[in-house]
Amino acid sequence: MTTISGASNAAQLLDRTRSEILQRCNNAVTLSRSTATEAIFEAWQATNESWKLGDDENAISEEVRDTAIQFVESLPLGFPLPEVTAEPDGHINLEWYREPRRVVSVSIASSNRLFWAALIGTESPRGTVRFIDSIPVILLDQIARVFEG
Repeated sequence: MTTISGASNAAQLLDRTRSEILQRCNNAVTLSRSTATEAIFEAWQATNESWKLGDDENAISEEVRDTAIQFVESLPLGFPLPEVTAEPDGHINLEWYREPRRVVSVSIASSNRLFWAALIGTESPRGTVRFIDSIPVILLDQIARVFEG
């Protein structure tokens, strides 16, 4: 971002106001993302208490937990946050739901694998991708499509 600052009192006031607004926006995003991060931690903790697991359930690994957190923290500003659930196979599921025919589900597995499926109107795209430092564009596009229109 390019910053232009002037010497006048009005320019300095405008620059301070802009900085304060950006800081408030960043704080709001951090607070809202912390809700999703807390849900990921809760899902991880719940599956790491072995007495709560059924015979056919696996605990969520720290690797999967950390990948899910990194995924949520990598969402662009303004993107809605997902609902978070633990899956019996040890994956973490992130779901963006608007209505029955507008939904995207991303299952985060070990080795940074993301299994995803969407239902957008009559289309039902799906796939497997890797999460390496940033969210794959295909997923960002599908999540955006859930909430457009």
